[in-house]
This record gives sequence, structure tokens and C-alpha cells, in this order.
Amino acid sequence: MSLLPTRRLALLSVPLLFVLACGSGVSPHEPRSRNVTLAPPSLGTAQTFSVLAGETVTNTGPSTLSGDLGVHPGSAITGFPPGLVLPPGATHAGDTVAAQAQKDVGAAYDVLAGSPCTSDKSGQNLGGQTLTAGVYCFSSNALLTGTLVLDARFDANAVFIFQVVSKLTAETGASVRLINGASPCNVFWQVGSSATIGTRASFAGNILALTSIALQTGASLSGRALARNGATTLDSNPIRSGLCAASGGPGPSCCFGAVECGGVCANLQKNANHCGACGKSCTASEVCSAGACVACPESSTQCPEQCANLHGDPFNCGACGKVCAASESCLAGTCGTCSGTVCANTCVELSTDPENCGACGTVCAADQCCHAGVCSATGANGAACKH
Repeated sequence: MSLLPTRRLALLSVPLLFVLACGSGVSPHEPRSRNVTLAPPSLGTAQTFSVLAGETVTNTGPSTLSGDLGVHPGSAITGFPPGLVLPPGATHAGDTVAAQAQKDVGAAYDVLAGSPCTSDKSGQNLGGQTLTAGVYCFSSNALLTGTLVLDARFDANAVFIFQVVSKLTAETGASVRLINGASPCNVFWQVGSSATIGTRASFAGNILALTSIALQTGASLSGRALARNGATTLDSNPIRSGLCAASGGPGPSCCFGAVECGGVCANLQKNANHCGACGKSCTASEVCSAGACVACPESSTQCPEQCANLHGDPFNCGACGKVCAASESCLAGTCGTCSGTVCANTCVELSTDPENCGACGTVCAADQCCHAGVCSATGANGAACKH
């Protein structure tokens, strides 16, 4: 497949933070830009809860909660087991702990509802949109079909607030995708009525609903389901709220050979913001290859803020700015499913890929190639390698 012509732009180099989350689909060559952020509201003691309801919590199937489970002023919790509250999470049915957590949820809810709106999204489907930090308001219902991308622009403190006057609905298979360091800890959904997360949807953020919350069959949530007055209903849902520390901030868990740089994870072999060493940033017309900043290769394209391989970059797939869905990777410039191995949301062949040789994140040196999953100085035909 032919790629778009390479364009060279004179762009400034700005040192920025980069988060490489395990399996998050974060590209090593994403735009390097800063973001104006808001202050997130405190959840108080509700920070430790995965699920909280006012009347009842009802579960069907093998739901798993990484944090506390509670209800107040009601006390009815059913479906645990087969649902599981994973240690160190605990169950609080109508006790003083749940009462205080509900009080703290109410305070956070009021703060969210009172935040000045920075963008009115009334009547718009959130699916297909890419949003940066801000306060997004809906005069009635909010709907998500497809994929919503939340872009932190490498600001670890970027906050996303969604104010929904009435109902929030994420339809079957919908997803919220976090990129460029966005954290579910700093995503808040303030819902004036009830929230429904559809079957097999992949949702992110803290849902604070005045009435009820329903997670339908197989829906996953990276965040919290906190219903103030009504019920919370679960059906075979994994809920991961332990991504946030007790202080409310995200704690990095480095993987794929990444190291911690100033509180975030970075692969020094290919991270353009920490190339070869923490804080060493490449320019926007360069890429980081084997720990060194090099010019945008002929096989890539100079997009407005980055050098991108349109052939395999899920954030610039076939064209600058074209983002694949969370369940897809970029295959020859087209978003689709992967028949090989997915590394950082890109479909690769571990036997021949010099940046993922034998395993995700194993980068061959500049004078080596990847043959049979091993970095070597010569290829299959015995010729010298270079990439």
C-alpha cells in the first residue's frame, strides 16, 4: 500500500510526560502538546468504592469488583456470590461507612454539577468524537454509540467532566478510549437521572448518578458506579477502580520494558518524549528508534504534530488523525482485527518486527533486524540488517 507523501514541518521541541499503560494502546509517537486542566473533585471516603447505591445492589453472574461494595440508606445486596469483591475490598450494607461514602458522593456530585460548562454537547452523539480536558454539558440526555476518545495531551492531571441533566446511555459495544496519559481517575460523569452502560460496552470514569446505574451483560467499567438514591444493577461486569491510589491520583505500573520517568512510565527505546533517557525529547519531525532521535523515515508521514506510520499507527491509520476503535488495530492503513499479535494496539508479527522482536517492546538495535523472533546482525539471506 502506498503511503501519503512525507512532509517536513518545522515544529518546536517541547519536553512532555508520556504514560505507557499496560495494554492501553498508547502509541510511542503521539502528539506532544500541553493541556489546560481542571481540578478534580474529591470523592472523599467514596474513593475506595467500586459500587455504591442508595436502595439496593443487585448482581447476576460473575461480576468482579476491585474496590468496596456498599449501599445506604438501604441495606439490600444480592448476587454476591457469584459476584466477588476482591481483597482488600469490603462490603458495607447500610453501615456508617456506606453512610459517609454517600455523603461524600453527594458533595462531589454538587461540585461537578456546579462546574462552569466549557462546551455544550447537547443533542450530539459522543461516539466518534475526540475530546480534550474540559467540562462538557448536555441539556437533556447524553448518548454514546461507537467510540469516544479522551485525549489528555500528555497532561497527567487532565480532567474530563460530563454534566448530563437527564439520562446517560452507552449503547451495546460502545467504548470510552483513553489516550496520551488520560486516566479514568480523572473522568467524571454527573448524571441527573440514571445511567445505563450497554451490553459488552467498555466504559471509563466515575459515574455519579442521582438515581440509578445499570451495567448490562458483560459491560466493563474502569472507574466507579456511584448511585445516590436508587439501585445499582450488575450483570457479569468487571469493575476496576483500583487504578487510582487513595489520594485520587493514578499510580504508574510500568510494563513492556518501560521505566518510571517523573511518576510516569516510558519506554526509553521508542518514547519520543523520553528517548534514551528520562526527559530527553525528540522534535515533532523526529522519531525515537532504539533510544536515539532520528529524522522521520521515508516510510512515515509528517502529520501536523507528529511523525506517524500511517501503515500501522492506530491513531493515524491510513490518514493523519484517523483513530481506530479500542477493539481494533491498524492493518496496512485500515482499522480492523488482528491475525498476529497486538502490541500497543498495533498488529505486529513478532517473528519479523524489529520494534517487537519475539515479544512486545523488544527493540532491535539500529544495525540489527528481527529474524525468527530474534534480533540479529544478518537477515534470512545473510545480508546485513538496517532499519
